[in-house]
This record gives sequence, C-alpha cells and structure tokens, in this order.
Amino acid sequence: MTDASCASLAFELDGRRLDCRVLRARRRTYALRVTADGVLELRVPQRLAAHLLPDILRRHRRWIAGQFERRARHVMAAADFGPGGQQRYLGQRFPLLLTAGRTRVQLQDRQLQVSVPAPEHALTVSGALDGWYRRQAQALLPDRLAALATTVPWLAGRALPPPRVVRLRARWGSCAADGRITLNLGLVLLAQPLIDYVLLHELCHLREMNHGPRFYALLAAAMPDFRERQAALRQERPWRPLPA
Repeated sequence: MTDASCASLAFELDGRRLDCRVLRARRRTYALRVTADGVLELRVPQRLAAHLLPDILRRHRRWIAGQFERRARHVMAAADFGPGGQQRYLGQRFPLLLTAGRTRVQLQDRQLQVSVPAPEHALTVSGALDGWYRRQAQALLPDRLAALATTVPWLAGRALPPPRVVRLRARWGSCAADGRITLNLGLVLLAQPLIDYVLLHELCHLREMNHGPRFYALLAAAMPDFRERQAALRQERPWRPLPA
C-alpha cells in the first residue's frame, strides 16, 4: 500500500461545479485547503468512507466560498502590478513601466517606473512600490502637517512632536491624548485637498479630543469646505501591498 493516493470529487458551490482533489494518506483527521494554484484539496485518512466526503465539503461551504472569493480579489489586484497596470499618487493615476534590474522606483515622464529583479512577479513589484510609498509619505506628510499647524491660531507657539507615519488598517489618521499624531502612509495616494483635510482634522483634535460641536466649529473656521472634502474622502481606500 502506498503512503498516499489521489482522487477527484465533484460538487456544487453556489451554482458552480467545482472539483476537489482528494488525497488519502496516513493521518488521523481531515484537512481542507486551497492550493497556491487554486485547487481545492481535501486530505483524509486512508480508511475514511467515501460517502462521508461530500458531507465534509457541505459543512465547509462558507469557508470554501470565502477562500475562492479572496483568491479572486487577489488575482484582480495582482493585475494592477503587471504590464498595463496603474497606481495612484497624489490624486492621479500613473501607468507602471516595469523593467528588470536593481530595485528602484521613480516617478518620471508621468510614469511610475519600477525596476525590480523579477518584474513578472506581482509580489515583487508590489513590495517595491510599498517601499516607495513609505518614503514619499515620510518625506511629505510631516512637513505638510507642520505647515498647516502654522495656519491655525490655537497652535501658535506650540511645538509639535513629529507625527508617526505608518500603515493604519481602518483610519487615515489619529491623535493620542498626549498630542502625538499618527498618519496613514496611504495618504499620499490622495489629492492634496483630501490630505490637508485629514491633517487639519487631527490638528483640531489637539484642542478638542472629540467630535462634538466645538470640534467641528474649529474645523469649519480653518477649512470652510471641510464637509465636501469629508464626503470625498469616504469614497477613498488606502493603498495596501499584495499579501505575501
């Protein structure tokens, strides 16, 4: 008897016919996964009865559907990092120009020129762009925050600690009780008016640590059109690299 044997099992998921690769091996429990090449694989003990296999798949229908949905999103996102892909920067979209060589990213001739050792690999291109966005955010956001701070009277003469510039999952920015501001590095994707809205929003929190009427009065005095910018920001999503 061999250590493992392979078979195929067809089943229906949300109206689609899918094939599941069944591997029998010397193991005590079953394991279900979607392989890197998109194949649903079920590993089961050698002596598990065949009529029990469809029930395993039925009990994990939601998990299987979620795995294929995430894979589809990943494939669509990966297309943005290949030939013909585009990425945003300061409110504009720039086509990618991919070349092989030492890792380097530069914005030139209205193109994001990305040189990486393996330009055919979306993860490699994504990683190079992630580093470039981080450098741009570190160079632009602290200086812009400091410049805006000089325009609001309640911060006159107050020295601000440098902001933290990191990737935030759910926020564009935050302000801690000790006055330290944190900014999402993904802000550099946005047009300057939306960046300024986020920065000024956090600066207002240095005086009003809430979202009450006095906070919005401060924001309106400094930025009369803040509601239009706020509505536009709600349509935006921060850039994130492809998951490794």
